[in-house]
Amino acid sequence: MNGTPEDNIIAISRPKPSAPRSLQQLTILSFNARKSWETTSIVLDKCAGYVDIIMFQEPGWKGARRQPSTKNKEGDVACGPPLHNSWRPFTEAFDNRDEDRAARRVLTYINRRLDVFKPQLRSDIIKHRDESLVTLHLPQPHRGIPHEFNILNVYNDGETHAAVHELRRISETLPRISLCAGDFNIQDRTWDEGAVNQIRPSSPFMRLQELFTDLEIQYVHPVNRKTPTRIPDDAESRASVIDLVAALAALINQDGFHYKIKVDDRDRWRSDHRPLQIEVPISGSEPEMRCKRKIEAWSEEEDDYVAQICGDLGRMTDNVSNSAEELETTMGRVSTAFERAWEAYSEERKPSRHGKKWWNEDCKKAYQEMGENGGPRNKEMHNKMRRTLREETMGLDAVD
Repeated sequence: MNGTPEDNIIAISRPKPSAPRSLQQLTILSFNARKSWETTSIVLDKCAGYVDIIMFQEPGWKGARRQPSTKNKEGDVACGPPLHNSWRPFTEAFDNRDEDRAARRVLTYINRRLDVFKPQLRSDIIKHRDESLVTLHLPQPHRGIPHEFNILNVYNDGETHAAVHELRRISETLPRISLCAGDFNIQDRTWDEGAVNQIRPSSPFMRLQELFTDLEIQYVHPVNRKTPTRIPDDAESRASVIDLVAALAALINQDGFHYKIKVDDRDRWRSDHRPLQIEVPISGSEPEMRCKRKIEAWSEEEDDYVAQICGDLGRMTDNVSNSAEELETTMGRVSTAFERAWEAYSEERKPSRHGKKWWNEDCKKAYQEMGENGGPRNKEMHNKMRRTLREETMGLDAVD
């Protein structure tokens, strides 16, 4: 494990601007980061513009931020993975109980542009440091692809093979897996020319094949076959194929499905593994983007929103406790109070079909003047604002 000194606590990276990407096809990366915080952070930053999902094995993990504490006024160090504004890390909550506690060996990041698919960590099904399941909810998938697109991320320890054993044990309770990828630490001639065939029924290869059969998924050959996925530091050791991809037959047979091993050593960022890049066509049309919710400034809804939150928070101060458990419970109640008030008083707002075409300096000036004079409650200023907007939109309609 990496240490957790204060000077190693990393700030959140800023996302780089990028052109909008189609959500009809996903770019997925599976990569063993070799427990490196730097490698994990760099990959998140470099891939934010063109990758939709990153399935890390052995990601970086250390003291990442501070969280409220009843014993330490500066807060306790919370152990976790790197954070980045473009990505959501789908892992369980940060843990500050034990800095030496074993870190998770798999972690799936979902790019925030996929929020429309409502990604969900299925910790209700799998709770294991070597495997994770994330579900995307696809509104209009291609024929043969389920609405619930389940992504299984696996790190299979080469000595214990704990991940494969655990997945076989719970296979009957798992939902339909759409795509599985990870570091399996299993060699066989099926995917590695330099390896030997494992024909013993109890061999790791046979157990993995049985798991794929149980999950109704198939091993996928990359377009650049015979390409090693792990490059040992020792030049005399044999490079091997131990990072694998398996998927539904309906997904593999889709036009546009493409899987390759990235061979440029610059993409490895000091890891001894090569990234696997998978292109997955998922939908025949772009998903309908959800409207943003909003509470109008100076409105009665804004007053009610503030009043409800103040009331809820005021009642919480009557039961202040010094224990960490009570503090955590209270923070959860605070979050719930804000969410409940927002849902009660905000409304979905669709943008005008004219968009920015008609909003000009006159509109901006009238809006600012109304805000400086009591907002919409000032009927005279409100009417003036409405007249200005009406004139501009009528003028645009006349031009159209």
